[in-house]
Amino acid sequence: MTTQIAIRLDESELAALDAEVANGRAANRSEAVRHGIARLRRDQRYRGEEAVLIDLARRGEPVYPDLDGVLDPPHPALD
Repeated sequence: MTTQIAIRLDESELAALDAEVANGRAANRSEAVRHGIARLRRDQRYRGEEAVLIDLARRGEPVYPDLDGVLDPPHPALD
């Protein structure tokens, strides 16, 4: 289900949407707005994941425990 909303944009914001459409990165203004919202949601998710990783590091817990030791196998001597 979709919901129609009304927003006010200044000329430069509208020009940015129109540039996305003109350059073929969005089919229309609505799609350009949806792309912006998708990026916002991605950024929000990444900030949440980053906060978890920072908290683990501060507590001294392994951030990626499944990768521990990957770089530690014995290596052949270099002559």
